[in-house]
Amino acid sequence: MIALTLTLTLTLTLTLAMSLGAPISQAADAVQQQDYGKHIYDSKCAACHGVDGKGNGPFATNLVKKPSDLTMIAKNNKGVVPVMALEALIDGREEAFFHGTREMPVWGQELRAEAGSNWPAYMGVPFNPEVFVRGRIMALIDYIGRIQEK
Repeated sequence: MIALTLTLTLTLTLTLAMSLGAPISQAADAVQQQDYGKHIYDSKCAACHGVDGKGNGPFATNLVKKPSDLTMIAKNNKGVVPVMALEALIDGREEAFFHGTREMPVWGQELRAEAGSNWPAYMGVPFNPEVFVRGRIMALIDYIGRIQEK
């Protein structure tokens, strides 16, 4: 009787553990499949730069200067994506010398406004919006780096 109880207990425990393991691993896979940089690009950049980053977005024809082909950044910079220059350009607090006149929105201001209004504190701890803004800009730059022409 004790052997039967032990066998049933082990069987139920293993079955329960295996059934709980599947949703947990599926949730982890779903998180890994999310591309935060692409999400930011699609919501903030694709209207002008195009879904493919080539400067052919639906709003591009309304601009005085054609949006940059973001897929050529590395090719135009000796194979390197200039992360700090892109950060300055996207953030907008410093004018990027290579950009010319600024038709591109100053995304840093918008991201700061979003961070300040949505996350004044996280779990009761004051939150520095600059950390949030920089993380979003870096995720966007990471995505831009991954769409470069070889």
